[in-house]
Amino acid sequence: LAPLAVLLVAALLYFQKRWEALLLVVGLGGAVLWVHLAKAILARPRPALVEPVIALPADGSFPSAHTTQIVAFALCVILIVRRIGPEWQFTAMAVAALLIAVVAASRLYLQVHYPSDVLGGLLLGIGWIALARKIL
Repeated sequence: LAPLAVLLVAALLYFQKRWEALLLVVGLGGAVLWVHLAKAILARPRPALVEPVIALPADGSFPSAHTTQIVAFALCVILIVRRIGPEWQFTAMAVAALLIAVVAASRLYLQVHYPSDVLGGLLLGIGWIALARKIL
């Protein structure tokens, strides 16, 4: 998501959409910081129920960083679309929901997270973007 976010921020700044660019930087950047802080503090072991499909990452399991980050990014994009082109709001929400579902499902399919890790990532992403929106 980082390269896509950088391109989007550059485009928003080019079109003088400073609040929108700031929302994306604070929203995604803050989500990355919060999720890795939570992982370091909680240090929950990764699932080891069956033979893993892929090599397990070395960091903690809870919350899911992938889920947190896609939720934060998607919600920021939805908020930006609502301000810039409200006629595209429904499309943005549908695409965002699909992306979030695919990423969340992939975390479970690859057996690198428990369902509660994915739910925790979802809630952390929603909570952080709600707070960031209030702050900005």
